Amino acid sequence: MDAPSFPSRSSREFHDLDIFGQLRRRVIASIVGMVAWISFTLLYVAFWAHGFNWFQSVIVVIVSLVVLAGVLVGAWVSYGLGFLRRGFD
Repeated sequence: MDAPSFPSRSSREFHDLDIFGQLRRRVIASIVGMVAWISFTLLYVAFWAHGFNWFQSVIVVIVSLVVLAGVLVGAWVSYGLGFLRRGFD
């Protein structure tokens, strides 16, 4: 018996079929990033913020949020730019 033959597809076609896989990875990364940020904030306030005054503690939390936002925006922008490369078919 011969093995079933599958139509050959280019790597571009497989990349186009993986739209939901890319979306899933970014959604999971967003959720994990937010949980990690909340965990960091709680641990920071509970253990490490004692040496800083109130203003410095707020700045640390805001900077950590800006870093998280930068990482997530970079991930989502790269996803959106993929649609520009493929077109809006």
